[in-house]
Amino acid sequence: MAVARRVVLGAAVAGAGAVGFARRSGFSPSNTGAGGPDTLTFSLWGSDAEVAAFRALGRAFERRHQGVRVQIRLETYEQMYANMDALLAGGRAPDLFRCDYANLGMYSASGQLLDLSPYFSAKDRAGFLPALWEAVCQDGRPYAVPHHTDTTAVLYRKDMFSKAGITHVPSSLEEAWTWDEFSEICARLRKKLHGVYPFVYGWQQAGAYRWLTWLWEAGGRVLDKDLSAPAIESAAGLRAMRYTQDFFREGFVPPNSSIKSAAYPDATFTAGTVAMSFAGDFLLPTIDPALKKELYGVTFQPRGRQAATDLGGNAVAATRDTDNPELAATFLKFLVEEENMARFCEQGVMLPSRRSLLNRHLDYAVRPDLMSAYAEQATALTPAMTAQVAVPSFGRINTALQDELEAAFVNRQPADVTLHHIAESTRKALASA
Repeated sequence: MAVARRVVLGAAVAGAGAVGFARRSGFSPSNTGAGGPDTLTFSLWGSDAEVAAFRALGRAFERRHQGVRVQIRLETYEQMYANMDALLAGGRAPDLFRCDYANLGMYSASGQLLDLSPYFSAKDRAGFLPALWEAVCQDGRPYAVPHHTDTTAVLYRKDMFSKAGITHVPSSLEEAWTWDEFSEICARLRKKLHGVYPFVYGWQQAGAYRWLTWLWEAGGRVLDKDLSAPAIESAAGLRAMRYTQDFFREGFVPPNSSIKSAAYPDATFTAGTVAMSFAGDFLLPTIDPALKKELYGVTFQPRGRQAATDLGGNAVAATRDTDNPELAATFLKFLVEEENMARFCEQGVMLPSRRSLLNRHLDYAVRPDLMSAYAEQATALTPAMTAQVAVPSFGRINTALQDELEAAFVNRQPADVTLHHIAESTRKALASA
C-alpha cells in the first residue's frame, strides 16, 4: 500500500503515518463493543504482513494468559477512524485500537482513551525513544504505547544516477546533501535524463504534513514553543515554502504529484518515471518485488539548517470505557516487550520505538541492507517536532496544509499568502480544540 493510502502515511505523516483528518464514512455496525470479561477486542488495519504479526502476538498472549481471548477486528484505513468515532460515541468501542501518532491527540485530549500512567513506571517510560513517548502523551500522561515508527529516506535509481554521471551519494546523515546540493543533483538529472523527473515526494492527500520536514529543516515551526499559536509566518517558513515551490517551477517533480493527486511515490518510482523517491521504509515490501535489488539504493533526506524527518508509524491505545482496563494495559505492555516488538518490526519492515533495539541487529524480511539508513534518518526526529504534530487540533491543521500547499504548488499562490492562510487556519483550529 502506498503511504498516503495507508497512513497518516502514511500521515503519514506522517505516515506515517497518514492522518485520518477528514472524517470518513463507512461505519460497520457489526464491529461493536468489547468482548466480555475474558476477551479483548482489538481493531486495526494493516498490510498482510502486519496483520499476520498481530495475529501471532494475539495467540502468544492467549498462551501466556490461559482463558483469555484476543479478538482482532480488521478495518480498512479509509474506514478506521469514522468507525471508531461512531463506536466511541455509541459506547460500543473495542477495548483496543491501532492509531497513528498524529490522530492520537484528538482522542486522548477528548477523554476517550485509558490513562496508562498507573501501568508504566518511570523506568518503563525511559525505555522508549523520547520523541515517540512524547507523541503518546497529553499533559505528561500516556494514553497509548508507541508500537513502532517509520520514517522517510530517499530511494534512488542507481542506473539513472550512473547515466547522469552522479557517482557519489551521501552514506551518512552527517554527509547528507545540503538544499543547494540537492537542487544541483536535481538539475543534473533533469538535464541528462529525458522523460524522467528527478524525484517524487510523499505528501499526497493526508500525507500533506510531511511537508513540515522542509519547514523543520529550515529551522522553522508550525506552532510556537507553547504549542498555543501559529509560528509558520517566519523567515524559515518563507524559505521552506519558496524552496518547495521551486520543485514544481523547475520541473523537478512530476506535475501530477502535488498534494491532492493520486500519484503515490512508490508507484511512480517502480514505474521508472522518477530517479528518486522520498519513501517510507514500510513501502519496501511493495517496491522490492517490482525492482531488482541492484537497481536501487537509499540515501538521506537533504539537510537545511538542520536534519529533520517525519513522524510515521503507529501507536496502540485502550479505550477509556473498556470493561478490562487491567487486561488491556497488560496486553499493551506485552505488545511493546523487546522481543515482541523486534519480531513485529522485522516482519512489517518498520523501526522499533524501544531504545534497547536501536543498535540490535534485526532480521528484516525485505531489504535489511537498507534499514540501517532508515534507522539513522529516524534519529533526526526530535521531541519538539513530534509535539507539534501530536496536538489535538492537528487534523484541522493538516487539512489547511492540504488546501494551501496545493494552491502554492499548482496555482502558484505566493509563498507569503500561503503561510498567512495556514497560520489563520491554525489559529482557528487551536481555538476550537
